Amino acid sequence: MPSLVRHDHAPEAHPTMRTPTRPKTARIATLAVAAALLFTLIPAGASAGTGQDRERWMMKRETNESRLQHDLSRLDLHDRLSDLARRHSLAMAREGSLFHTADPSSYYLGGIRWSAWGENVGVTGGSAEDLQRAFMRSPPHRANVLNRAFRNVAIGAVRVDGALWVTVFFYG
Repeated sequence: MPSLVRHDHAPEAHPTMRTPTRPKTARIATLAVAAALLFTLIPAGASAGTGQDRERWMMKRETNESRLQHDLSRLDLHDRLSDLARRHSLAMAREGSLFHTADPSSYYLGGIRWSAWGENVGVTGGSAEDLQRAFMRSPPHRANVLNRAFRNVAIGAVRVDGALWVTVFFYG
């Protein structure tokens, strides 16, 4: 499968929380419920666990390599927003079609100070490197990758039936 990218798109600190001590059985029950919910969200044929994290980190590495080749600073990865981006990638995989987030600034940036944002979405039967090459060959996607106003990125990557679905949300 060739790498595909979608062309129609617009160019905080988290406090640490202490978790109260719970009895062991309550913690086990909570984990069991969380695991059950997680598995209902992953479509059949999707990779789970560290494979998705690896794909996300590979996409971050490829994005930052492209920026470094053009004398731009690396982007910092935002974990919570990356979870939202992953949900979007799962939705695209379920639909079997690329589409952008309906209202990206509202979806990702509620409560975060920002002045610029952009979103790249793509799918490939290959690797994060293949998809990054496709982004860099596409003028609007390349503009997002190389935008000097962006300082942060959220990346959601999921592999379903051999296809890597990716959402990259940039902001600064």
